[in-house]
Amino acid sequence: MDLKALHLKLQEMRQSFFNEGYLNCQYTQIEALEKDSSPYFIVEIITLYFRDSPNVIAALEHEFIGAIKINNELEKANILLQAGNVEGMKEAVRRIKKEHSELRAKFETYFQLMRRAGPTEQAVNSS
Repeated sequence: MDLKALHLKLQEMRQSFFNEGYLNCQYTQIEALEKDSSPYFIVEIITLYFRDSPNVIAALEHEFIGAIKINNELEKANILLQAGNVEGMKEAVRRIKKEHSELRAKFETYFQLMRRAGPTEQAVNSS
């Protein structure tokens, strides 16, 4: 795959994170910081998120990076917890882990492409 095709694929994958509801404008704000620090700042931030978040999920807390689906599931779990719905909480934790795993896999692929493509201007979220 040539460099131009890699950049296009990278841009399409990034946009799909927004289209699929995994990210919101907070992610774009973190990307903006990248230009002032290092070309792979976002990789470092998301890598830290995935390294630390399993412990956070276990405690039903989270680091918010614009991960909308995970945040939504955490909010639902909190409501179930307050209602004392133990079975609902078990299912909520399963969904949180599923969303976390899916987002992590998507970012791993995204980062591989990002490293292969090299630094480039970031596309603007069209959502």
